[in-house]
Amino acid sequence: MIEEEGTVIEKKDGRVMIRVPRSSACESCASRAICHSMTETDMVIEADDPVGAKVGDRVVFTVGAADILKAGVLFYLIPLLAFIIGVVLGQVLPDALSLEVNTDMFSTLLGLVFVVLSFLGLRLYGKVAEKTRLMRPRVLRVV
Repeated sequence: MIEEEGTVIEKKDGRVMIRVPRSSACESCASRAICHSMTETDMVIEADDPVGAKVGDRVVFTVGAADILKAGVLFYLIPLLAFIIGVVLGQVLPDALSLEVNTDMFSTLLGLVFVVLSFLGLRLYGKVAEKTRLMRPRVLRVV
């Protein structure tokens, strides 16, 4: 578990939005461009609030290290694997089905289709994860 500290800026439905200063780890993170940023030095994290923090409170929240690894695999490895599978199938299918197509163009297009499908699948997974609160940070205590 990774513990971070931040300030509650909004509260709703058992969740809080926490403003967190960017750490030095953020500088080398490949996902830094897509984080919810308030400024160049702050980001906003949504977390479950079982302790009842109020707006303005300093809180310590936790993010599971396994969740961070899982998110990396989901958002980087799955689309890459989908593209590779699409390209390989694009090279094999025309011969297997006796199609008269340019195999390089077909494999490129099929690879892109598989990437799009993987992102649609990830979006669906994200909606399910949101409803079931998978991989969401959790407030541990008010400081």
